[in-house]
Amino acid sequence: MAAVLALLVHASIANAKFVGKADDNPRMSQSSSPYLRSHSNDLVRWYDWGDEAFKQAREKKLPLFVSFGYTACHWCHVMQETHFNEEAIAKTINEQFVPVLVDREQRTALDDTYMLVTELLTQRGGWPNNMFLTPDLKPFYGTGYIPPQDFTGLLKGVTDSWAKDNPAVLAEGDRLATLLEGYLNRKQEAQNLTPALMAQAAKTLSGQFDAFAGGLGDGPKFFRPTVLAFMLLQAERTGDAEVLDAVERTLQSGLNGGIHDHIEGGFHRYAIDPGWRVPHFEKMLNDQALNTEVYLTAYRLTGKPEYAATARKTIDYVMADLTAPKGGFYTARDADSEGEEGTYYVWTPEQLEKVLGKQDAEFALNTFGLIADGEMAGKVILNMDSVRNQSVPKLDQVLAKLAEARKPRQKPVRDEKILANWNGMMIASVAQAAILLDDTNYRNAAVKAGEFVWTKMHDEDGVLHRSHFDGINDVEGELDDYAQMARGYLFVHDATGDKLWLDRAKALLAQMQKNFQDADTGDFFGTREAAGFARTKPRSDVDQPSGNGAALDAMVRLAQRAGTPDMRRATEQTIAALSGIAAGTPTSGASILSASDSFLHGQTGVVQFAGNGVVDARLMPGADSKSLVIRLQVADGWHVNSHAPLEDYLVATKLDIAGNDAAKTASVSYPEPETKKLAFNEKPMALLENQVEITARFDKPITGPVEAQLQVQTCSDEICLLPETLKLRVALPPAS
Repeated sequence: MAAVLALLVHASIANAKFVGKADDNPRMSQSSSPYLRSHSNDLVRWYDWGDEAFKQAREKKLPLFVSFGYTACHWCHVMQETHFNEEAIAKTINEQFVPVLVDREQRTALDDTYMLVTELLTQRGGWPNNMFLTPDLKPFYGTGYIPPQDFTGLLKGVTDSWAKDNPAVLAEGDRLATLLEGYLNRKQEAQNLTPALMAQAAKTLSGQFDAFAGGLGDGPKFFRPTVLAFMLLQAERTGDAEVLDAVERTLQSGLNGGIHDHIEGGFHRYAIDPGWRVPHFEKMLNDQALNTEVYLTAYRLTGKPEYAATARKTIDYVMADLTAPKGGFYTARDADSEGEEGTYYVWTPEQLEKVLGKQDAEFALNTFGLIADGEMAGKVILNMDSVRNQSVPKLDQVLAKLAEARKPRQKPVRDEKILANWNGMMIASVAQAAILLDDTNYRNAAVKAGEFVWTKMHDEDGVLHRSHFDGINDVEGELDDYAQMARGYLFVHDATGDKLWLDRAKALLAQMQKNFQDADTGDFFGTREAAGFARTKPRSDVDQPSGNGAALDAMVRLAQRAGTPDMRRATEQTIAALSGIAAGTPTSGASILSASDSFLHGQTGVVQFAGNGVVDARLMPGADSKSLVIRLQVADGWHVNSHAPLEDYLVATKLDIAGNDAAKTASVSYPEPETKKLAFNEKPMALLENQVEITARFDKPITGPVEAQLQVQTCSDEICLLPETLKLRVALPPAS
């Protein structure tokens, strides 16, 4: 787009003048998206993404101007006021383009595809993402936020090029569409994902982390939870202290920094500084879900109570602020209130003195510090960097006073649409917390949210809707909706033991394979039909797992819980299709690597399955701090051998404890077996059936990392499966 870029450089400067709002636009005001509804009075007369807009573009032979944004996006609000409600800009857009507004959270696959165009052309991304498309939806230019005067010049450049050099513009659209479709759907030779390859990928990633504050790189800080989860998995596998240390630096900086809301809990989107101190203040459900899961895993591996406390505080925030009355989870809290970003969360020194008094305000300023530069210069953002998990009674008193003083403030707008994929993520995290923290309230919340999505967003014909708002279901579910909800249901099954959730997960994954799977290769398209100019395969993690990463993870978990030969073969085929791309770019392929590792090299966690799901094994604390219990639930019609089988060729059930000095004193007690004769053996056999408890006792209280290695052989009345060894790892915190 040489002509357009040249015109942008020499853009004429327009006198931006805000003139107010237009009459209601029913195309927006009746939308199922709160974001689109908020634009119903813009001077730009928006269309929703769909046939009406496309028909207008074809008939009028106009390009489409498509702006992707979302409710909690600060710069989307800025652009709405300074661009889309500026008379001259709005007039140009309305007359020279067909304007389309897209809620990126409702149409993620579409947004991902067109975002890649902007990144390719401008070497940067972000929202709002403003695209210029031909009437056949092929992109020829894109940009993020730019100031009104530059945007005016860009509009002039595009309209001039469309009128005077239309063949070149159309050719550019064809070129970009062909290039991107080929890249997004490329094939890559399968890699053998060996333990050594996985360990080296984690080691390489750890070398890219900030040596002081954690996080990838030394610029603005994002958690990148899929990367952290993969590194924790490899630290668990290999014991690599450097990999674990890189993750812990990140988690400690995150929980102490300004990115963490120290009053209400929960995490802001990302930090704009390397030290995690100054956040971009929006709060998104997917961040709460994925960060919680990482903190829970870190707690399980290290036993550090601050990780459990952070996970609890995050879930409690979601339950208090982002939970609908009927159980589904809302999408986000905005970054802005009272017309500015962060106003609800930040403090001036004068505000601190008014709330706390002079002496405590000085203590607060010394503890939290003033922001030195940038838009937040001279303000206070709460952080715990100076105390680092220490108990400071005065600080607790200060936070309590600030919490009361914050209550009357105007809260940022809440986006109350309910997204299937993000609900699946949150359900999975809450259910895992229910298991690991033994919390009934969390278990109930996961069940209630799961029931809401199944009954309100899932049709009898198997269709899952992506978005629910104001009683309206809208937008057909994409790949990650089916995958993340299935994954969430599998964790609810783990937390409750109720087979209903397993059956629901099976149904979703069967529909997912039917709608999205590439039968030739085994991996998945993101949508059932083309999204924009192409039907593409999401295989790169950014702020959340890719659609293919989520799909593979759900397939692996189902195979472990209710494995069939067909499911295992399908999982193997999917791994083969994705392994080359993921191994080549572990930063963006971490979710695929984690799921593949679990399938190829064994499960992790305190709940695991043997015999293709026939045996459910759980590691839990015993009646006191000197014992651990392994509880087995064996399906009807199946058994495991006792610890002392009556036949030499049968493999005994055996528990070994390792991991710390106290484990060396473990004495294991097994239940009394039941003696039976089975069809395949004339002699009596010593069997363990139904619910089985195996207890390990220690000479002194056990804390820190523990690994319970459980050997079992699962049999029915007709066959015995191959023996398996489950490794259930947990780190127990010191007794309080």
